[in-house]
Order: sequence, then C-alpha cells, then structure tokens
Amino acid sequence: MFSTSLFSTNFIKNANWSKDDSKFIVTFENKVQKLKAWNFYHLPSKKHKYIFDIGNAIIKKGHLDIKQNTFIDKVVIGQYKAETLRITFRSGKKLKISYKISNNKIIFDFHRKKRVVKKDVTKKKDKKIEIYQLEIKDSVQNRKGKVITIDAGHGGKDGGAVCKKMKIIEKTIVLQIAKYTQEYLSDLGYTVYMTRSDDTFISLGKRTKFANRKKSDLFISIHANSLPKKGRYQKKNGIETYFLSPARTDRAKRVASKENHRELNIMSKYGKNNYLTSFSREKIILSHKLAIDIQSGVINRLRKYYYHVENGGVKPAPFWVLVGAQMPSILLEIGYVTGDRDGKRLTDRLYKKRLAKGISLGVEEYFKKN
Repeated sequence: MFSTSLFSTNFIKNANWSKDDSKFIVTFENKVQKLKAWNFYHLPSKKHKYIFDIGNAIIKKGHLDIKQNTFIDKVVIGQYKAETLRITFRSGKKLKISYKISNNKIIFDFHRKKRVVKKDVTKKKDKKIEIYQLEIKDSVQNRKGKVITIDAGHGGKDGGAVCKKMKIIEKTIVLQIAKYTQEYLSDLGYTVYMTRSDDTFISLGKRTKFANRKKSDLFISIHANSLPKKGRYQKKNGIETYFLSPARTDRAKRVASKENHRELNIMSKYGKNNYLTSFSREKIILSHKLAIDIQSGVINRLRKYYYHVENGGVKPAPFWVLVGAQMPSILLEIGYVTGDRDGKRLTDRLYKKRLAKGISLGVEEYFKKN
C-alpha cells in the first residue's frame, strides 16, 4: 500500500494522447510521488494488460473509460482503492511501453514511429487529415449517487454453516466474497458500504437499519448453504437467490428457517405471521427483478470458467434479514459448503473473486433495466 501521510491528495486534471498518438499524457494537480507498474496476459479475454497504480491520487469523476480505436483496445482510468488511482492499457497485441514522471505529469511512451501529416494539395489552404480518433466516455453517469450495502451473513459467535471436511465456516467465506464484491462495485463507481468488515456479530435487524441509514439503493446479503449428514448430502450443490416473500416451497422454508433461527426464536407467534406486511408490493417486485439479475450474473460468470455450475434459481422466502429494508433487497446463497463441488470451489480464491464479479455484473444489469 502507498503511504499518504507525507503528501496531500493529488487529483487528476486530464488525460490526452499526443498529436501523433505515440504518447499518452496524464496530468495531475500536484507532483506525482508514487507509481507502481506491472503487466500480464489475461487468458479469458486474450488481452495484454499493462497496469500502473499511482499512489495518493484521486479521479474526481470516479471512473473514466478512454477508447482508442487503433493499436490500443482500451484505456481505463479508475479509482482502484481509496487513494490509489489505476491506469490500465489493454491490447490484443504485445506493446512496448515506458513511462516518465515529469513533475505533475506521467508520460507513457508507446515507441511508435511518427506519422507524416498528409496535406490536401487540391486546395490552396492546407488541411490535415485525421488519422486517429479518440473517444472519452464517462461511464459513471448512470452510477453517480448509487449506494449499495453488502451484508456478509453471520459473524462473531454466529458461524453459520460449517463443513469440517473442507474446513469451511460460512461467516469467513461470505465475508471474503463480500469484500471482493465491494471492491468490484467501487471500481465501477458505486458507493458501497458493508454491514461488517471483520468477524463481528450483528443482529439481523441492525443490518437493514444500517442500509436504511446509508440511504442505500440496494441491499445484498451473502450467505452459504449446507445440509445435515444424511444420505447423499454431498451431492447437493447449487447457487440460489431469494427475495422477501412468503415461501412457496418446502425447500425455501427450510433455507429461511436455518438463516432465521437465531432471530425468530425470540419473536412472538404474532410477529412470525405478520412481519412480511412491512414490505410493500413495489419493493417485492423490484427485489424479484434484482434477484433475477444477480442470479443470472453469477451463474453466467462462473459457467465461463467451470463445468457443472448448478443453477438453483430465484425463489421467494421469508428471510428476517431482509425485513425492514427500504430498498430492493435479496439474499444470495453462494453454494453448499457441504457439497462435493461447491465446498471445494468455495475454498479457492479465484472462484470467490469470479463469483463476486458475477454479483457486480448482476447489479450493473439491474440498473440498466431499472
């Protein structure tokens, strides 16, 4: 991480290509102090990625896409962390890039031969022919002001589902995925809060109260499933997304009962039968739409990399953690920790990151439609 104690925050002013498109120049308000660079080949997209992290730097607009239609497929400038700005060059071909820091500027040199500017000899006045076209697009216009609360289920004294064989405990797995999801959504320009960022117990009612206090547009609660050791319990795998509504299947009732157990034991019989009335029909409809997009985003993302990703579907269920939310809200069961496939995959860091990426893609799709 970069140290920010010695320097004031440095805002980016602009980013432009040189006239001959051989250099990319990024200008800041103050002197550039820290820069870290590396590159790699991203196999799924078949792109070479060249990444530059500038410490103690901030882009005011949150996230900026710069499309270059010649030798660079894409240039992305965005806020990687709170005070770390990331510049990424993506190309289908391997590039030769060097950089120079000149006071408040970073000059990226692509070592391309200078092109001769052609002249139109048919007219008396010289007319330059445009060779390259640069398009700058602010991709956060639709994300500006959107607030999302991510809830990592369980925590502290409440460990949630456990699989001793795979050494998995739900509260740890869901917290890791919640943090990855927060990172992806923040990079896209959303304002993201987490109900817990460490191993802390928080009662279910306080989670939605937190989301309401932050005036969130969405509430996403992340959990993991399990089955008791009976019969072929290890063969049960699958990802499911729930929205708040009376359960219509025994399976949905069972899952909700497991997640609600700690809170509903202290509720009166009247409360158990009537707490769903606090959730309006409009929010149920929007929550249903959000559940569909989240489920689709996660399943489609994981199936790009893994076989036999079971789609458990979208279901209504009476989850207490969703009660009281003043915004569309869903509960995502990321898989069975006791499952032979899910359990193994949930121990893999890359799988969890891809799952979190799927959640962020689902959020993007929801806001496009609504």
